[in-house]
Amino acid sequence: MHTSTSQLVSEMIIGGEVVRDASGPSMTHHYAATGEPNGEVPLGGAPEVAAAVAAAKDATAAWEALGPVERRNRLARLAEVVESWGDRFEAVSSAETGIPRQGFKWRLKLACEWIRTYVGYADKVGGDITASADDGTLEYTRLEPYGVVGIIITWNSPLLSLCMKIPAALAAGNTVVVKPSELTPYTPALFGRACLEAGIPPGVVNIVVGGAEAGEALTVHPDVEKISFTGGIATATAMMRSGAALVKPFCFELGGKSAYIVLPDADIDLAVTLASKEMSNAGQSCKFGSRLFVHDAVYPEYREKLVAAVGGVVVGDPEDESTMMGPLVTRAAQHRVLDFVDGARGRGDGTLLLGGGRPEVPEKFHNGYFVEPTVFEEVDPASPLGQEEIFGPVFGMFRFTDEEQMLRDVNSTRFGLSNYVHTRDLRTATRLAANLKSGTVYVNDANRRNPGAPFGGFRGSGIGSEGGRAGLDEFLRKKTIGIA
Repeated sequence: MHTSTSQLVSEMIIGGEVVRDASGPSMTHHYAATGEPNGEVPLGGAPEVAAAVAAAKDATAAWEALGPVERRNRLARLAEVVESWGDRFEAVSSAETGIPRQGFKWRLKLACEWIRTYVGYADKVGGDITASADDGTLEYTRLEPYGVVGIIITWNSPLLSLCMKIPAALAAGNTVVVKPSELTPYTPALFGRACLEAGIPPGVVNIVVGGAEAGEALTVHPDVEKISFTGGIATATAMMRSGAALVKPFCFELGGKSAYIVLPDADIDLAVTLASKEMSNAGQSCKFGSRLFVHDAVYPEYREKLVAAVGGVVVGDPEDESTMMGPLVTRAAQHRVLDFVDGARGRGDGTLLLGGGRPEVPEKFHNGYFVEPTVFEEVDPASPLGQEEIFGPVFGMFRFTDEEQMLRDVNSTRFGLSNYVHTRDLRTATRLAANLKSGTVYVNDANRRNPGAPFGGFRGSGIGSEGGRAGLDEFLRKKTIGIA
């Protein structure tokens, strides 16, 4: 049991009312660091989704009628509430995911910045005049909200995921029904209460905790005009099949197999530091740079420093401020990653250089879902280790000399979310950025998540964008109006 279990309240928010009973079964939630139970989580299903959609639909007219300035003010207040409740969100997030408190603090700050980005956009939704003639003819476009939007998020960073979607949808004038992962039920419930505390009217933000049944019910509901989803490819393709009969639009933020590219003129210390810091969520991030493409000229130095840095990652108690990496989210996730590592070794995907098992942790955490920070080298780019998203703390190193071949290898996966280039040469940076098939490319950086910039992927990494004006436009429909 987590020390903050008293703060863990599993509930749904539907039409402004707190709902603690559900039509579905209950599941036991476990603290990932110890394996001990946190409590029972009632799971909503189709009835709760139907009630939430009805509440959101009823609230749509009132939310739109508030007007852009007042919607802006309510969102500004939401940012203040989330920020002031930071300690509560930190305790809850650590308890439900096992993420170290050290790694949560920047996520809280970034979550508030996402909200404030859409505070700025809320009163700037406007169309264009497309034709205006002397005879009085006028044609213009009007941007309108969809109405009720379904939001389905994953578990690896629940507060940030909520703030990457909900503020943009609300700024555009929509109401939302949120289906968070059943693995992280507590943060969304607290966020729902924060919305009410901020003066966002009942029914505008509804939270239904549930599993696949709830997600399917939200996807096929005829009054849900659009779905924004963060998760995996398999679920996304199933949702597209389910929504096809309604020709339902989707925004998808899916997985990744991101690469660090380290050139001969790179700042090696910086490149190693940024890579090792990505372990903060145990590699459970869609943008985790799990593939390390290192030029032959600097490979020995990079290899030595990376092994030292990754080997020095402090694994253990998420409550300890010195802990750099916590457990994986579930026992199943732990077993899946360990099995993948064993499979990679057995297949000869690469040579294990570091880790590969369970780390030494204090006795209290022996039943936790920990995996050692792991490094492979001499990885075959075409192997499962070189191609598949692992969602665990596993690096694969690739040695290269030929830039064109390296680019072919980097671009060879089905994913295209993020890539990272380390070089001091601007021409090299822009050339590589232009040839990398991913939605984002960062040079000499890995953690730049500017809410004012669009974030999205190519190919199997998604459809659409979150962040900036592009993120607002995901929740708006364009209507052309002509007056003769």
